[in-house]
Amino acid sequence: MENSEINNEFLYKMSSTLRKGLADVQKNVNALYRMEELEDYIGVKDSPIEYIQAALNPLIGQVSDFQDYAETVTNKMELNLEEVDIYGILDSVMTIADQLVEEKSGVTFEEELPEELPTLEADPLRLTQALLNLIHNAVKFTDKGYVTVRVELEAENILFEVRDTGIGIAEENHELVFQPFQTILEDKDDPRLGFGLGLKIVEHIVDLHDGETWFESEAGVGSSFFFYDSVVAGSKMIFLVYNF
Repeated sequence: MENSEINNEFLYKMSSTLRKGLADVQKNVNALYRMEELEDYIGVKDSPIEYIQAALNPLIGQVSDFQDYAETVTNKMELNLEEVDIYGILDSVMTIADQLVEEKSGVTFEEELPEELPTLEADPLRLTQALLNLIHNAVKFTDKGYVTVRVELEAENILFEVRDTGIGIAEENHELVFQPFQTILEDKDDPRLGFGLGLKIVEHIVDLHDGETWFESEAGVGSSFFFYDSVVAGSKMIFLVYNF
C-alpha cells in the first residue's frame, strides 16, 4: 500500500472515530436539556450548557466534512438511490438557507421554481448535501446583494442553479477551486476561512452520479453554480457547472 493510501485510510479511521465520539457527546448534551435541574440555564447566553452546545456544533460539522472527504479519497462513499421529490428536497434546503441568510444583514435570499417538476433517481441526502454546500459557500462569500436558488426543466434535464453577487474567483486561483485544503483568501485570519473541503465533496458526489464538474469565474462579479440531473429513465447523469 502506498503512503497516500495509508494516509487516506488513517484519515478515514480517525474521522470516523471522532464523529462517533462527538455524536455520543451530543447525545448526552441533549439529555442535559431535559433535566429539570438545569432548566434555568437553558437558552441563557453564555451559560455552561449553551456554551458547550455552541462549541460542539461547529466541531461536528468540521469532523463530518473530514469524514466525507475521507470517504471520497478511499472510495467508501456510497449512494442510496431512490425516486426523489425535488420540491421536498428544496423545502428542507431552503429552510436552512433562510437561516443562513438571516445572519447576514446585507444579503437577501431568492428562489425561482417552476410549478411542476418530475421526480429524480438520486440519493436525497447527498443531493441535499451538495446543494447546501453550494448555498453555504454563496452566503459565506457574499457580503451584499443576493443569493438565488433556481430550478428549471430543460429538455430531459433539471437545472439547479445557486447564484450570488459575491467575490468571485480570480483567474490565477482557478486551479485551487477543487483542491482540498486550499483557499482563495489571502488573509489567513479571515473568519470565512475553512478547510477547503466543501467543493471537493460536491465534486465527488456528482462523480458518483456519473457526472462531471467544471467552472468559469471572474473576480468581483459573483458566482453561479449549476448542475444538471437527467430525468431520462434509468439514467444517473449529473453535470455540475461553476460559472463565477
